[in-house]
Amino acid sequence: MKKIFLIGYYGHGNLGDEMLFESTLYLLQESGFIGEIYVISDKPLEKENFKITNVEKFDIPGIIKTINQSNLIIFGGGNLLQTETSLRSFWYYEFIINIAKHYKKNIVFFSQGFGHFKHKSALRRLPKILKYKNLYGILRDKTSYRYAKRYSRNFAYGVDIGVLKYKNTIFKRDPQKGHVSIVIKNKRNWSKIVKILKDLKVERLTPIVFNKSQDSIHAYEFFEQFEKEINMNFPITDESKIIDEMLKSEFVISDRLHGGILSLYLGTPVILYKNKKNFRVFKSIDYKYNLFFSNEEDILYPIAMLNDFDFEIFQSKFLLMLNASHHEHLDLIKTFL
Repeated sequence: MKKIFLIGYYGHGNLGDEMLFESTLYLLQESGFIGEIYVISDKPLEKENFKITNVEKFDIPGIIKTINQSNLIIFGGGNLLQTETSLRSFWYYEFIINIAKHYKKNIVFFSQGFGHFKHKSALRRLPKILKYKNLYGILRDKTSYRYAKRYSRNFAYGVDIGVLKYKNTIFKRDPQKGHVSIVIKNKRNWSKIVKILKDLKVERLTPIVFNKSQDSIHAYEFFEQFEKEINMNFPITDESKIIDEMLKSEFVISDRLHGGILSLYLGTPVILYKNKKNFRVFKSIDYKYNLFFSNEEDILYPIAMLNDFDFEIFQSKFLLMLNASHHEHLDLIKTFL
């Protein structure tokens, strides 16, 4: 029986990572894979139709043993090779790759990107990783793709596949005038944004929590601070309710990348926080997209540009690219299994 070792930041209450996890399982099921799946997670991950075994994140002997016994190592989406969170995070995933290289295993990057790198020492080590002859990947932004192609021909460009899990679900937008959803990650001076929204006749706000372990406290603080100033829903964390609120929103403001990607997939216009990851991924889909905000003061510009930007064309372009990426990921799986 074949074994796959799936690497990602799973089991931590981050909807974006869980979307990537479930979309990877969707691809494996579609490929006809029958076998065992090992996943790095400190919490049990159970999914119907799959035999999943958890390996604890710092069970180093268990990780080494699992790599040795696996037929394929899949890095299942996200920017795992980065030092924005910490240098130790980069070292951790580099260690896994080096063990896989030692055992001459095939490694596949699904929907990956590289960076942001606060530590240049990690960036200097990245080429050695990319030169490994049994490493293949589909990268979700053009900057990462162009960089990887300098060191290997085993990479292709695609888009983030986190929304593939919804491929067989039909969604229908029902935008309600004056209703806006906000995916909150960062602690910021939201009073300026709320004032702008009120001046623009926004009547109802819904705070959305994508990462329960990191974002909840900021969303609850936001709710407590402004619930008496504007009609506001209690922060929502449930996936189906998040989708429902996005479908009912005139537009979404998102700190998080997958808040933006999910909104885009659903066809709801989205204004996205401008960090390097978000900027690269959305600009790679369409260089004309410019509905970013860097701080509270400049959010008025993307709001003003909403009516001038053809979001339907942007969504259509993304869906075409997603379909192509879907088949590229599927072909890559079948190559090794």
